[in-house]
Amino acid sequence: MNKFELSPVTKSFRNQVKTHLSDSSVRVIAGISGGPDSMAMLYLLHRFDIETIVVHCNYQLRGGASDKDQKLVEDICMHWSIECISMRLDSSEEQTGNFQDWARQRRYQAYEDIKKEYSADLILTAHHQDDQLETILQKILRGSGLDAWKGMEVLDGYLFRPLLNLSKSEIMKFVQQFNVPYRIDRTNEESTYARNFIRNHWFPDLNRLFPGWRKNLQKLADRAEEFGLMTDLILQKVSTTGNRLIRDDFLELDTKIRASILLQFLKKNTEDIEISRGFLKSIDKIGELQSGGKLQVSEFHILYRDRDFFKIIDDSDLKEFNQVINKSQLEESLTISDWKLSFVPPPKSYSDDILHLDEEKIEFPITLRRWKDGDSFQPLGMDGTQLVSDHLTNRKIPSTKKKQALVLESFDGSISALIFPNYSKSSELGTISERVRCTSSTKRTLKITKAN
Repeated sequence: MNKFELSPVTKSFRNQVKTHLSDSSVRVIAGISGGPDSMAMLYLLHRFDIETIVVHCNYQLRGGASDKDQKLVEDICMHWSIECISMRLDSSEEQTGNFQDWARQRRYQAYEDIKKEYSADLILTAHHQDDQLETILQKILRGSGLDAWKGMEVLDGYLFRPLLNLSKSEIMKFVQQFNVPYRIDRTNEESTYARNFIRNHWFPDLNRLFPGWRKNLQKLADRAEEFGLMTDLILQKVSTTGNRLIRDDFLELDTKIRASILLQFLKKNTEDIEISRGFLKSIDKIGELQSGGKLQVSEFHILYRDRDFFKIIDDSDLKEFNQVINKSQLEESLTISDWKLSFVPPPKSYSDDILHLDEEKIEFPITLRRWKDGDSFQPLGMDGTQLVSDHLTNRKIPSTKKKQALVLESFDGSISALIFPNYSKSSELGTISERVRCTSSTKRTLKITKAN
């Protein structure tokens, strides 16, 4: 065996690939920043000859340094004959005050969109053992329940973290040993964000004061798994095969464990549910529900009492809607749900029941999705931006219908149009963004109408 094959990093990566990749001919999307962790992963993907499409996100936060990160990733991909997609994102669009959360959402949305476009099997990120420890610590400090202490998983759906069992020091030794080029993001040395604070201030002191703390903290993942198994056993005794909670059996449980059992029930019977704080505060009132009564669990889910049972139901009108559209699909008319999209020449006049967007000002692929809290755009004729929620209020969209509105999001993340709910009292189809307005030089438009 050569040095590469004997490396503990190589051995760990090989084991993860054998365990989680069912076929060596898979195609993967890899998020590569240019830092040592992601460049180590890219080098391993190259050496193992796994078909890879690299995605690099340049947030342009560090000026020339950010551009050098991008150039490194692009040059290495060209040298290793790996396809690379670089995205330049405008950080000034972030308006929530939490840049890291905004950047993560934009980054993962890009990964998912490109995964669909290339029919890839998995999305790979370079999270490692130190990231795992930071994640567990943050969850503890934020008051997360024991079941959340297991941290990240190596394979979570189609998200694959092949370096998760490796320490930062092992990865650094690996890239230095095999001369893998990388760049250091100096902002990671600043303690503005929670992760950086834990990494820069706590880890050194913990290493000095509590030798072995890393292994002890990792054991919490095992405790969390044990907790999950126990809650599963209890849940089986108070639920039916038809995904219903047996009311009397559930209410006989000690009040201290009801919340854990109920949360486990919700997680097993819903997908990616975001439970509202209001529901968590009202769990102790579940025994007071009369038959036909309900509690709002999340934006799209309701806990409903049906005589002797509790069951979770979703509001079909508010189901998640996310449709990625490639440019080629619009060369002929495309119908999605209640809407019809197509490319047409600019009209001689415009009407409220049809939207026209300048094709050349839209970045494809585009995504038609439900709007989310925090979404904003620049409505036609307005100088500044406006929250989608405020725009819907101003246009007198009924509160019961607001969540059914859709946004058309360009590949760069900007919202090109807001489409109002399809209800009879309004003749207006929606509002386009000022940035995609048609002018005298417009050659072709993206036309959106009701499908009828």
